[in-house]
Parts: sequence; C-alpha cells; structure tokens
Amino acid sequence: LQPAIFDAKWPLVVWMRIEEFQLVSLKMISEALLLKTPTYAAYTSLPLTVPGELQGRNLGFARQVVLWASNANKGARAMANELATAFTGVIVCGGAEIPPRATHMLLYLCEATWSDDRLAEQVERVREVGLPIVMAHENDPDRDGCAFARFFETTPQELVASGIYRDLAIACFPGLHRQVSLSLLAKVLGASPSRARRGGMRELRRSVSESLRGRKRSSQMAEPSASSSAPIGPAGQERRA
Repeated sequence: LQPAIFDAKWPLVVWMRIEEFQLVSLKMISEALLLKTPTYAAYTSLPLTVPGELQGRNLGFARQVVLWASNANKGARAMANELATAFTGVIVCGGAEIPPRATHMLLYLCEATWSDDRLAEQVERVREVGLPIVMAHENDPDRDGCAFARFFETTPQELVASGIYRDLAIACFPGLHRQVSLSLLAKVLGASPSRARRGGMRELRRSVSESLRGRKRSSQMAEPSASSSAPIGPAGQERRA
C-alpha cells in the first residue's frame, strides 16, 4: 500500500479544529481511500456528502446585504467579491467613506492589514456609528495569509485594548475548505438555510447517486465480478447490479 498512498501525489489534508472544516477533511480522506479500492478504481473522483454539512444547507439572505470593503484594507474587495459570487443577495461597495446604505463592514485580516493608517480611523468611525464589522482571517499564503498572532503586533493598540478582536474572525482557508469559509462568513452576515431549495439539493444528490449506480452497472457488465456481494457506495446505500 505504501506506493499507492505516498507516491500517488494526493493533496495534503489539513485537520482543522472547527467541525465544519473537519467534515471536509474527512471527505477528502475517505475519497482518497475509496478511489484505491477495486470497487472505485475506475473513478477519478467521488461526490461524497455528509448529512447536515454546511455546504448542503443552501444558505440565502432574507434581506439584501450591502458589504463595505474599504480601499484602505488590502484584499478586502477581492474577499467581498468572492462572497458576492458565491451567494446572491450580497452587494459590494468600495471607497474610503462609509457608504450610506452599508449594512456591514468587511475587515479582511492578512499580512498587509493595518499598513494603511486610514483603516484604523475607518474602523473607529464604523464602531462609533454602530455598523457591524465582519472579520475574515486569511490563511492562504497565496493570498497574503498569516498567523492570527501577527495582528496583536500590527493592530493599533487602542483598537486591541477596546476589544476589536473580541468577536470571532472567520478563518479563510484555500482549496476545498474555501467554500466552508465563505458559508461561515455568510452566516455571520445573516444567511440562513433556504427551505425553497432543499428539495433541489435532494434531487441533485439523488441524481448523482443514480449516475454512480449506472456507471457501476456498466462496469460490471463489461467485466463481471467474481464476488457475489453488492458493493457499498459513498452514500452508505447497498447497490445491486
């Protein structure tokens, strides 16, 4: 098994302390193991799902969110645009002044945060007027990510002393964990599961499951298996040829 595990160039699976990220890591590990079994050796990927996982909750906004990404906060606009692309109901505003219709400010925490003195002044002004601040902590090195401890050194001490980091900053990881980060940010912004779309997700999962069963039947017809037992698929359901 050593060559199949260590020489196959599987991506490194990082284990996080937050449950929503752990489920993604578990799916990555499970997929890697299943793809090395005879049953799924012909597949290149498997659409694994975990009941109740954050990505399957179809988050939506009951009210429009106007997210301010300050020009003095490097990377904030790109992060806000990621959110707006992933979820309908999010409008992104830039500029150096608080937009009149802004509902939230995005504080994007990365290596370059607080390098512009204007940002501290803007954050103080936002806190004075009571506009909610949503913090996103970038962990992707390719996006200027860094350890959170750095911010206690670079953040103006008056902001630290006044509790700027009292609220939780959402960790933003790269790869397959990115969608979880975006979903957690959306929840902080007020997103909740959309009942209207739940049936559609069930239909999608059923369609994927049926597709896998069809491909498996075709494979078994072309190459009859010596085993008489029915395989168990990613969804944990017995499948009969």
